[in-house]
Amino acid sequence: MLPGVYYKMSNLFCPKCGKETDIFYDNVCSDCFIGKKILIESPDIAYARICPACGAVFKRGKWSLKENEITTIIECVNDNLFKNKEAANLVLNLSHKQLDHSRYRVHVDAQADIRGAPIGYSKDIEVRIHWDTCETCSRISGGYFEGLVQIRADKRIPTADELRKCQEIAQDVALRSQEKGDRLAYIAKTESLDEGLDLYVGLIKLGKQICKAIIDVFGGKYSESPKLVGQKNGVDLYRITFALRLPEFVRGDIICANDKVIEVQSCGKHISGIDIETGKRFIENFNDILEMRHVGKRDNAVNAVLVSDEGKTIQVLDPETYETIVLKRPEFLSAEPGNEIKVIKTSRGLFVLP
Repeated sequence: MLPGVYYKMSNLFCPKCGKETDIFYDNVCSDCFIGKKILIESPDIAYARICPACGAVFKRGKWSLKENEITTIIECVNDNLFKNKEAANLVLNLSHKQLDHSRYRVHVDAQADIRGAPIGYSKDIEVRIHWDTCETCSRISGGYFEGLVQIRADKRIPTADELRKCQEIAQDVALRSQEKGDRLAYIAKTESLDEGLDLYVGLIKLGKQICKAIIDVFGGKYSESPKLVGQKNGVDLYRITFALRLPEFVRGDIICANDKVIEVQSCGKHISGIDIETGKRFIENFNDILEMRHVGKRDNAVNAVLVSDEGKTIQVLDPETYETIVLKRPEFLSAEPGNEIKVIKTSRGLFVLP
C-alpha cells in the first residue's frame, strides 16, 4: 500500500491496535492514524480590550473603531485558535454565553479531516474583557490637541447660521476621517466667541481638511501659523493655528463687482446673485473679480412709487426728494405704474430690488 492513500477492504484488522476495519489510513485504522493529532489548540482563557468611553477595540496591536461586543468576543476567540495545518474541510461553530459584565463563555465545536480521516474538537473558552481607556479618549480627556481652527469673517462678524453650518461641516469631516481609520481625527473642544468660533482638533491634517471643506461651501481663505511646543523622540512637535476668514459678503448684501451692482444670493467659490440694474443673473468665480466693495444691504431698502413703465426704462419717485428718476427697466420688474416697489439708494445711485 502507498503511504497517505486509504483502501476499502473486508474482514481486515488494524496491524497496530488489532481493531477490525475496512478503511485504512497509512496502513492503520482511523483511530491509530489520528492518534494524538490535535485539530485545534487554544488557551482556557482569552482576553479582549475594549475602551469603556467610546467602545474602541484593541486588536492586532492597535485600537480600532467600535464594533458590536459579541463580534469582538467571537473574533477574540477566533484569533486564539491555532488550527492544525494538515486539517481540511474545517467546519467551525462558536456559541457564546455572557457570564457577567466582563466575562463570556464561548463554546467551540469543530469538525474537519486529515487526509480523509475525520477529526473533531470541542472546548469551552472563557473570554475576559479588560476595560482600558484608548489612546484617543485619553488624549481627549487630557485636552490634547495639535491644531486650532479659528473661524472668523472678513470685515464683519459671522452670522449664527454660518457658524452653525461651519460646525456641522467640521464634525462631518472629522467623522469621515475616523471612519477611514484616523481615530485621532477628533474635535477636542469648541469655543463660541463674540468674533467667531474656535475648534481645537486632534490632528494637524484634520485642521487643513476642515478649512478646505468650509471654503468649498462659503469661499474665503485661510493661513497657517506653527508654534513649537516641544520634542518627542528627538522630533520637534508643533501646534498650528489655522486662521480661516469667511468672505466679506453674505446673502442680501448689495455690492459693486467689476462695475456691476449685484444683490448677493450666495457667496462661496463663486459669487452668484442678480444684477439689479439689468435684472440678469450674475455668477463669477470669487478670485476672478478684480474689484468688489460693499454699497448697501437689502435690509436698508425702502418703498417707492413706480410712476411709469416705458418698456426699456421706468420712472420712479425718489422716496426722499420726491423727484422723478429715470432708470433702466430690470427684467424682474412685474409691478404696474402706481404700485409701490422696493428700492435702495447707494453711492452708485438708486436701484430697484427684485
